Amino acid sequence: MRVAIALVAMLLLAGCASGKHTVSTVTVPVSVTHPPGPQAAGYFGQIVSLTPAGGKRYLLVLRPQFYLLGVTANTAFARQQGKKCEPLSCPGVEDDHLVVPAGNQRLTFVLPAATTGTVLALEAGHGMRTLKVSAAQLAALVGGAKHPRLVEPLLSGVWLEVDFDRVTSFAQQFQP
Repeated sequence: MRVAIALVAMLLLAGCASGKHTVSTVTVPVSVTHPPGPQAAGYFGQIVSLTPAGGKRYLLVLRPQFYLLGVTANTAFARQQGKKCEPLSCPGVEDDHLVVPAGNQRLTFVLPAATTGTVLALEAGHGMRTLKVSAAQLAALVGGAKHPRLVEPLLSGVWLEVDFDRVTSFAQQFQP
């Protein structure tokens, strides 16, 4: 190790003594790190409340639920019914999905007023369609507003896209 350091020192001194100087620039990418874990995440559940929080934001409280599909849904449903089956041979669940509570904890998120999302609305002559709404319109619907007329209540569940604690989008889930 001392030999390597001495060799590097001699080469540096030799370069300086020759009268020729070489400058090289090395660009090293720098990454910004966030705390461990996902910054963006998706959540599913029922909106418990949506209240103004001063400024241009709301506080959205969600009762989280698991939206299960496939083998996961089939085995969970069999367990709920007290039935035993091999996971790959459990009978399929109705409507190909199962929604189960994800505990009793309520999750609180910040919903910026500028955030938009979708609800499932009934439109005369068109039937059901996905309608883009603002955070304020969602708050009004949670509060009991009758317009736009929804295909089903928001109790059917909503999907939230969240960046840390901030909702970036929302979408009502259709439950046949």
